[in-house]
Amino acid sequence: MDHVINTQNLQRLVDAVKALSLARDLDTVMQIVRRTARELTGADGATFVLRDRIGDAEVCFYADEDAISPLWKGSRFPIGTCISGWAMLNSRPAVIEDIYQDPRIPHEAYKPTFVKSLVMVPIRTSDPIGAIGNYWADQRMPGEEEVSLLQSLADITAVTMENINVYNELENRVKDRTARLHEKNQEITDSIAYARRIQNAVLPSYSLVQEHFKDSFILYKPRDIVSGDFYWFEKKGDLLLIAAADCTGHGVPGAMLSVVCSNALYRSVNEFGHTVPGNILDCTRELVLENLAKSGEGINDGMDISLCAVNSKTGKVTWSGANNNLWYLKNNTLCEVKAHKQPIGRTSTPTPFPTHEIPISTGDIFYLVTDGFADQFGGEKGKKFKRRQLEALLHATGSMPLATQKRTLEHVFTNWKGALAQVDDVTIVGIRL
Repeated sequence: MDHVINTQNLQRLVDAVKALSLARDLDTVMQIVRRTARELTGADGATFVLRDRIGDAEVCFYADEDAISPLWKGSRFPIGTCISGWAMLNSRPAVIEDIYQDPRIPHEAYKPTFVKSLVMVPIRTSDPIGAIGNYWADQRMPGEEEVSLLQSLADITAVTMENINVYNELENRVKDRTARLHEKNQEITDSIAYARRIQNAVLPSYSLVQEHFKDSFILYKPRDIVSGDFYWFEKKGDLLLIAAADCTGHGVPGAMLSVVCSNALYRSVNEFGHTVPGNILDCTRELVLENLAKSGEGINDGMDISLCAVNSKTGKVTWSGANNNLWYLKNNTLCEVKAHKQPIGRTSTPTPFPTHEIPISTGDIFYLVTDGFADQFGGEKGKKFKRRQLEALLHATGSMPLATQKRTLEHVFTNWKGALAQVDDVTIVGIRL
């Protein structure tokens, strides 16, 4: 996130997630979402819009609302004529300070209402299935935090609605199948949910990272519900350790391996006392191999990683990498330090990971990157984005505030991917010293 959300709103969002996780029908989801949307932003009204179809025509169905006076509940409008349709068709929020100055607004439809300002966010940014709107009776410019909170709620709602569809489909199938098949499906569902809880517990909060690296960002986009990528942070005295890592695979297998690797990093620093990046990776490799060897199956999985150590007192920066290079921007030049060409895992001739002292000074930026962004297929020809294009993008946007740079990277990635599926987990950590 680009800023720290206040504790009260964060708790409201957490409460909504808990409530939505128990929802099994759309009516319950809409009731939770419309109430939470108003609470999060202090809006005078909230509406829940579904993408619907009448014959061959797409329409916006205003399915539910919670407002100080009636709006459009139960009405359907052509998707191209209303602001909720605009948010869905463009897959991004509409933020409007004065509705009567915005040509996207059907002014006649709004005249009988109290609405002066609004925010409309899509439910799911890839092929949206609906929209959530907030309205205010007084003219005001909705803030970045309000839009971010509403979009987060919409993203959670999208997952919930998809889960409900899956749940209902499985429930219908279970009626015609044996209890054993039902048990198996439940085991799979429980395993994924458990993996997600474990991984979320392992990842450091961005607020913790920002506490020590004031000007920073973390772009983290799992391909699936859980991820083989992870980012890692540890403070040891004056030393700040931060990493971006990519474990073999993605989804549940990658996520479980990420827990093993994250724990090995923690033990290397806190149990074995290593603080030099190369030594940390050497020890981590030994611990990961030790854990994987317990299966007796000769597992060749492992981890690529970019690990940086910053001495908060002296400003000294050291780094080591396993297959993932380091990029840093200095004097408007993007420099690269090559990683050791070995993974954290089994290799035929293992050699120690070298530690590099990086000539970074105040104002310079370093980037810890996994391969998911560069490997994404997209663009007009459906080709990979590639590393060189990512280097050029980081260099071109390096003068931006890091929060802006993160948004730009997200925008470029989304546009490049287009309608194609995300092929891998994506992690980029950017820190300005």
